[in-house]
Amino acid sequence: MMHDALDPSLGWILLGLTVWFAVIGGAVAATVRAIRKPPPHPATRYPSPLDILERRLASGEITHEEFDEARARLREHELDV
Repeated sequence: MMHDALDPSLGWILLGLTVWFAVIGGAVAATVRAIRKPPPHPATRYPSPLDILERRLASGEITHEEFDEARARLREHELDV
């Protein structure tokens, strides 16, 4: 008995191999992309209230007395928390 060159089982085998190559190729591509992915941006750091006060003092917006008073209020608030 001769096997036909276009045997239907050969089509299923080729389809199965194609699906497996696609799955393996997708997994490899996803792994490479995950490895090469740049690290996330560092969290944005917002200035603390004391940083803002110091900047305002340095720019001349507030006096030393206002700075000391505001800093004392900030410290009281820190103790309340």
